[in-house]
Amino acid sequence: MANDLFDAVYGCLIGGAIGDAMGAPVEGWYWREIRQKYGKLDRFLDFDAGYARGAGHVTDDSYLRHLLCMAIVRVGGRVTPDDVAETLREHMNPDRLWVNERIVLIKIRQGMNPWWETGRGTIPAGCASMAIAPIGIVNAGDPAQAYQDAFCVASLDQDGSNRDVAATFAAGVAAAFAPGATVDSTIEAMFRHSDYLTRRALTMVMEMARSAGDVDRFVERFYESKLMDWTWPQGNWRPEKHFSGNSIEFVPVVPALLYLCKGDVERCIVEGASFGRDCDTIGSLCGNLAGALCGASRIRPGWIAACETANADVFQELHGDPSENFRRMAERMVAAIEGEQRRAIARAERLGALLRGGAGRALANGLTG
Repeated sequence: MANDLFDAVYGCLIGGAIGDAMGAPVEGWYWREIRQKYGKLDRFLDFDAGYARGAGHVTDDSYLRHLLCMAIVRVGGRVTPDDVAETLREHMNPDRLWVNERIVLIKIRQGMNPWWETGRGTIPAGCASMAIAPIGIVNAGDPAQAYQDAFCVASLDQDGSNRDVAATFAAGVAAAFAPGATVDSTIEAMFRHSDYLTRRALTMVMEMARSAGDVDRFVERFYESKLMDWTWPQGNWRPEKHFSGNSIEFVPVVPALLYLCKGDVERCIVEGASFGRDCDTIGSLCGNLAGALCGASRIRPGWIAACETANADVFQELHGDPSENFRRMAERMVAAIEGEQRRAIARAERLGALLRGGAGRALANGLTG
């Protein structure tokens, strides 16, 4: 368990960034290729993806997630699609993002109305899922509200199953912050807050994980029978090299690895980054979920320092200050949660006044009836 709320929030953010940076150099590889060349990734490798380069640098996963954090901090709590679109319009650098987000940004800047329709017709991919964890953070302990908020916010850049799965992952993140949260309670929240297709995918993958009993057997069996998306990207499907960035495939892998690694955040990150296929995202989401449960205090300090240092250019661009980092964003996200607490108290007081007023009127009506 995390030491406190800040430890959990920072664990979620930095864990996600570390998993992203660790898996990025081998994104699209198959698991056997990774094992043959590197074994399992427990270190940062140098790479150059154009918009992201250098050991420890994050990809568009963490960049887009940080923009969502910025939107939450800006309003001081839960966000609407309009809130997020405004932040994207002002701060998003399309050169750091994949084509899907470039299309979305064009729609936003051209004034498409309403903004929550900009995800219609976009490329079916996991862009919403990879960035959605901050919605779970600001709804800490409330997976039902996280699911609803994430479903709305995800409509900015995805529709269909990729929007649905993103909402389920946000619910899992929110559940990981609940007092006494466990691996089982976190996974159960994802099942409870999901549509039929997402729940079916979770069921199949979790059954496979439980029957496999360990990560290596699970990975091998998954590749044999559970490569779930045959339509993305365009081109001829080849079983030995096919790649998918679709949420319906990679999100169910995350709770399966969380279960097999018994919630250990470092093991989850390593196994996610070493999984292959969309493994920067798998590693990143493993870091989000296990980091929220365990806290940053359970993550190797060397990993944290290297990842924070490697991304000074991102923070300079977004904040005008290279000394900004994921830790400072975690502090601001805790403040946003405190803002939600104040709003909840005010709401409870208004409801109390309404109920007291209603009781008074009912009594008066009874006396005069």
